[in-house]
Amino acid sequence: MNITIVVSGQTEVAKALAAFPGKAHRACAVALNKTGKLIKEAEVAEMKAVFDNPTSYTLNSLKLTPATKDNLQATVGFKEPARYGDNPHYLFPQVEGGPRHLKGFEQGVSLGELTPALGAKLNRYGNVSFGQIRQILSVLGKAETAAGYNSNITDRSRRRNTKERDYVVIDSRQRGNLPLGVYQRFQTGVGFGAKTKRSFLDRSKSYQKGRTRGRFASVIRARGLRPVLLVGHTGRQVKPLLDFYGVAQRTFKQRFDPLFRDTLNAFLKS
Repeated sequence: MNITIVVSGQTEVAKALAAFPGKAHRACAVALNKTGKLIKEAEVAEMKAVFDNPTSYTLNSLKLTPATKDNLQATVGFKEPARYGDNPHYLFPQVEGGPRHLKGFEQGVSLGELTPALGAKLNRYGNVSFGQIRQILSVLGKAETAAGYNSNITDRSRRRNTKERDYVVIDSRQRGNLPLGVYQRFQTGVGFGAKTKRSFLDRSKSYQKGRTRGRFASVIRARGLRPVLLVGHTGRQVKPLLDFYGVAQRTFKQRFDPLFRDTLNAFLKS
C-alpha cells in the first residue's frame, strides 16, 4: 500500500525539464523528496487525529522511497517487516476497509482474534504487553511460528522457573464451561481467593455477555485458571479511518509546485 508521487502531468514542470534538463531534474527530485517528507508528516498527524492513542510503532510505520534526478518519482508507503510474510500490513484495513487481519501472535496461537481478559498485562496504549505475549508464545511452543526466532521454553528451564508463567490454551477439545482462549495456570494449585473472584466478576462484563458469570468464575477458581486472552469475533469488518490517499493528494497539491519553483530558481541562480 503506497502512494507514488509523479509529475508527468505537471505542465510547468515539463516545460522546465525541457528548458533546463540538468538543473530542473535535480530540482524536481529535491521537491519530490521534500513533498514526500511532508506527506509522511501529514499522515502521522492524521493517525494521531483518527486513532485512539496510537502506538509509536504505528506512528513510525511509514517509509519514504526517495526520487533521484534519473527517476522522478517518490513513494510513501507502509514498512513491510519480513515477519509479515505474504500477509498485508496490519494498517491496511484502516485504509481500505475489509476484515481485520490476525496479528502475529494470534496466528501463532491459532485460535482466531483474541481480546485481553483478566490476566492480561496491558501497556500504556491498552494493548497486551510485548513481554507477556512473548512469554505466552514461548511457553506454548509457538515462538518460531509468530516471531521467527527460537525462544520456546525448554523442559529444563520450566523446571527451574517456579514463577506463575504457565499458560494453557482452551480450545474446542477442552472447552467444557470455559470460553475459548489462553489461560494462566497457577503452579501452586490454589487458584483464586475471594478477592480475586470478585475482581473477575467485575471485569468479566466486557467479554462474558450472556453467560452465567457466577458459575463461570467458580469453574475458573476450581481449576486454578485465570483468563489472559479470550477468543473474539474473528473476521469482523473494519470501518476505514485513515484517509491515506486523500491526505497524500492534498499535501502534494498544496506543497509541490512552490517547492519546485523555489528549488529550481535557487539552482538557476547558482
